[in-house]
Amino acid sequence: MSSLLNIGSRSLNASQGTLGTIAHNIANANVPGYSRQEAVLSTADGQYTGSGFFGRGADLTTVRRHYDQFLTSAVQTNTSLAASDSARAGALAELDGVFAGSDTGIGAVLDSFFAAASDLANRPGDASARQSFLGRASQLAQRVTVVGEQLAELGKLAESRLAQGANQVNARLSEIKALNSQITASLGSGHTPNDLLDQRDMALQGLNSLMAVSTVMAPDGGMNLFSASGAPLLVGAQQALLQAANDPADATKLGLQLKVGPTTQWLDADALGGGSLTGLLRFRDEDLAASLNQVGRIALVIADRFNAQQKAGVDATGTVGSPLFSVADPAVQPHSGNTGSATVTASVTDSSALKASDYRVDWDGTNYTVTRLSDGQASSFAAFPPSLDGLKLSASLGMAAGDSFLVKPTLHAATSLTARPLSAQQVATAYAVMPQAAAGNKGSAAVSGFQVIAPQTADTTRSVTITFDTTPPISYTIDNIVGPPLDTLSGVLYTPGDRIPAAPATYNGWSMVIDGTPVAGDVITVNPTTSPGTDNRNALALGSLADLALVDGATLNESYASLIGDAGVRVQSARDAATVSAKLQDEAVARQQNVAGVNLDEEAANLLRFQQAYQASAKIIQASQTLFEALLAATGR
Repeated sequence: MSSLLNIGSRSLNASQGTLGTIAHNIANANVPGYSRQEAVLSTADGQYTGSGFFGRGADLTTVRRHYDQFLTSAVQTNTSLAASDSARAGALAELDGVFAGSDTGIGAVLDSFFAAASDLANRPGDASARQSFLGRASQLAQRVTVVGEQLAELGKLAESRLAQGANQVNARLSEIKALNSQITASLGSGHTPNDLLDQRDMALQGLNSLMAVSTVMAPDGGMNLFSASGAPLLVGAQQALLQAANDPADATKLGLQLKVGPTTQWLDADALGGGSLTGLLRFRDEDLAASLNQVGRIALVIADRFNAQQKAGVDATGTVGSPLFSVADPAVQPHSGNTGSATVTASVTDSSALKASDYRVDWDGTNYTVTRLSDGQASSFAAFPPSLDGLKLSASLGMAAGDSFLVKPTLHAATSLTARPLSAQQVATAYAVMPQAAAGNKGSAAVSGFQVIAPQTADTTRSVTITFDTTPPISYTIDNIVGPPLDTLSGVLYTPGDRIPAAPATYNGWSMVIDGTPVAGDVITVNPTTSPGTDNRNALALGSLADLALVDGATLNESYASLIGDAGVRVQSARDAATVSAKLQDEAVARQQNVAGVNLDEEAANLLRFQQAYQASAKIIQASQTLFEALLAATGR
């Protein structure tokens, strides 16, 4: 009777444990990261008798977790990729919002500004036209600055998310460290702590959503974690600390610093390998930097070319034009690890040649290397490079091997363009001098183009006379020009349509083009402008800047359109990448869930099957009790 009772008792316990496991599966069917569990039954060892071996029922050996290491690893990898693409796409959507409105962008204000310049050329003597031009200039500067500030604010927002993400990484590492301790202790019992393993996998997935992590299992069941670059994040009880700190190459922005014991290292996007932190870093350092630099380049070109054109003319009082705009100069940031005492400065010499990029200058003790960060193009120089891409660079003595400097030609210009407070009379609509053919000329020679090229050397007090001599070949004599050794040139050959004088020379700071055929004795004079308040020649030159290739081979409007196009391509490509990576993640999760997920229909069927087994086991116990009572009755006890 005792054998029958033992078999029933064992069977009852096994069925009860199986029912408990099934109930646990059903209860956790919708819990993220839960892996289906299964009660493992085994046949109890048989008992030998003279009549043979008799079975002793079944035992509940353990509870097994349905888990596939490779499928789970694929989920972790795809989580990291999807989080990176999603973070970058989300940040770029915010960037797209800055440029989305056609009425609030820079292009519309540029059009209004050039329209005001055209109206100014038509009515140079009208004070309202002059004031309208200044108002449009102020509006343009404000719009460029607002766009730049909005972009800069996106950079600050990305950095706040980086700091928050670093804190979340530390929290996840602490969570996994604590779970490692619990799992290691639980494995000492000889059974697998399934729920703790699920919790650790979910914590690891949360960590991968922040940064890519590789794992190495320890013999005691603990999990060691490493970054994509191989940096130790969690090894045994030693946990690294990730924090946002000032970037050593650029103290104006935050970088991610990993502290492992007494050592520290900096993690860039490649070192992170994936996760939302990678997406945020790529957005800030690539996408946002490209837009900011392009806006900054537009601001620099606007200030440089309009100020130069203002200076080429005179205002209503005959005074050389004052600058119309102000903008920040290029900035240079030394690396915090520099050991030398040298300083580097940069200035713009040719705004039309500027690239929308920052530069890094490195000295290895023998050569200087200048790297354009937008495309990675590097140039080496034995001596300090004097100029590059429209920039003039200079360095003081004291450079030490290994020193590095970050040059930012355009980045700060995006947020600093301002219109100077000029009066209406200070708009330089006129040129200081005016060419005119003499009334008695008999030939067809006439001035077809006139430019003030070097206003700083222009002499507005002299009347210059050009007298033609048609004795072949045609030549001319020019009198009263400035400067040594002579103020008269004779026998200068004349060809219709040529620039006079030939580039790059000027006469008293100006040059002109003469067309037609002169007759001997014909005269063209260049006299000081008598009515600068009504002269529109420099106003026409201001308006013509709209059609000139001022920005690396493009007009201002074309440059802004290129900026919008570049941002749009980045937004769309990031959106497509996020869609693809999210789909890959979903597929990886689906494959993993086919193995580890809970099927409620299957669990319901198992519930009925083991419920019947439980009831049958109870019947065995009931039967053994009845037999035992009958035996007692038969013996008279």
